[in-house]
Amino acid sequence: MRGDSVPEPTLNNFSTSKSISAENWLIYFGLSFIWGFSFYFIKMGLTFFTSLEVAAFRMSIALLAFLPFLFKYRKRLKIKKQKVKWIPVLGFLGNLIPAVMFSIAAKRIDSALLGILNATTPLFALGIGSLLFGVLLTGNKIIGVILGFIGSMLIILSTQSVTSLNLYILLPLVATMSYGMNANIFKVYFQDDDPLVIALLQYAFVGIITFSFLLFNGTFQKITLQPDLAWQALKYLLLLGVLGTAVAQIYFNILTQKTSALFATMTTFTIPIVAVIIGIVIGEQLTLSHFVGLTIILVGVYVGSRK
Repeated sequence: MRGDSVPEPTLNNFSTSKSISAENWLIYFGLSFIWGFSFYFIKMGLTFFTSLEVAAFRMSIALLAFLPFLFKYRKRLKIKKQKVKWIPVLGFLGNLIPAVMFSIAAKRIDSALLGILNATTPLFALGIGSLLFGVLLTGNKIIGVILGFIGSMLIILSTQSVTSLNLYILLPLVATMSYGMNANIFKVYFQDDDPLVIALLQYAFVGIITFSFLLFNGTFQKITLQPDLAWQALKYLLLLGVLGTAVAQIYFNILTQKTSALFATMTTFTIPIVAVIIGIVIGEQLTLSHFVGLTIILVGVYVGSRK
């Protein structure tokens, strides 16, 4: 660990001097596609495992996916000494807390409502960035966030009516607030660091905690008692941990560095698009509201990405 000083947060840490490139847009929509399936993977995992076990498997599997990279890049796992304290913070805010909150909520809240609440991430990223990190509130950013949220709500509510709210509604909001804080912290303190190295370090931290939980909680014994049922759920958690967590984390870090914390978190606005695609595959019919909502979302993303 080097003892260089950590730069103070500035507006330059949050903005990008370049327009959004085609590569960044590809990452953006790739993340939206992967994360669009994550809620489905969580639901399937909950058919056998408890909420905490699903969250623990998600983090632990991500760590296992990172192990070859941890070994290969072990000599590069160096960051400035003053930044070390932020690694556990990133691990908790960006990984462990949201995983637990969404897993618990997924058993008690309709998926449509979860999708709506997940779309609040850019709102928290923008609000926290403005209040704590000096992010400049431009008209385009505010309009883009509002349009994206409206479009997401329109798509989800067009097929499902959210009529019953309960206290568990607070859990996804805690998760999206954590995401928003995490994105800003990463943008400020790790703008110039290797995104793969940071992802490796934060998952090494949370993965040890979650694997210990699975080991001492008796989860593996439960699997041996009902291996067939366990595998039906575990195969979705493997996809969730490898693609929806490990791979997605690396590219989210890259996107945050190359663009802004706000733009990176706006991937939550295009997740409902994936839900529409899934609906087509399983035979659901699209309505006019789907296309109107989709259009509003894309306009919001475009406006929010403009300087």
